[in-house]
Amino acid sequence: MKKILWSLMLLAGLLIWNSCDDDERVDYQYLPAAIHRFVDTYFVDVQVIKAEKSDDEPRYGVWLSNGFELKFYSEGGWQEVDGNLQVLPSALQIGILPGNLLSYTATQYPNAGIVEVSRHSWGYEIELNTAPITELKFNNDGHVVVSGED
Repeated sequence: MKKILWSLMLLAGLLIWNSCDDDERVDYQYLPAAIHRFVDTYFVDVQVIKAEKSDDEPRYGVWLSNGFELKFYSEGGWQEVDGNLQVLPSALQIGILPGNLLSYTATQYPNAGIVEVSRHSWGYEIELNTAPITELKFNNDGHVVVSGED
């Protein structure tokens, strides 16, 4: 009987925890103008299929019809671009990443493409479409600080 009661309590706790999602669906048109500029600049003619707002950072999530997922800080600055194993568009890479970072990856991984990038206070983290996936970390000036494979 104790096992059944314990299992029911555990199940109830999991259900309550799972329903406490901080993300709230929002209409894309009400997101900050900086997010609209980012999407309009780098994802021309790609439809926004979902937008969410969270109380945490990153504050906004945007899902695009081409499979890309974007995350933004509260003021609208980008935090993460995830291509879900699709290579990020060249114009986007050139527009948001330091030249040193792009030069390093082109030289050291000439047959790989950047499929995910995130921006942090200390710099950038990228993933390359190598097998296995290669993760690289760069400082804010675009100089490599840590590299490794998953």
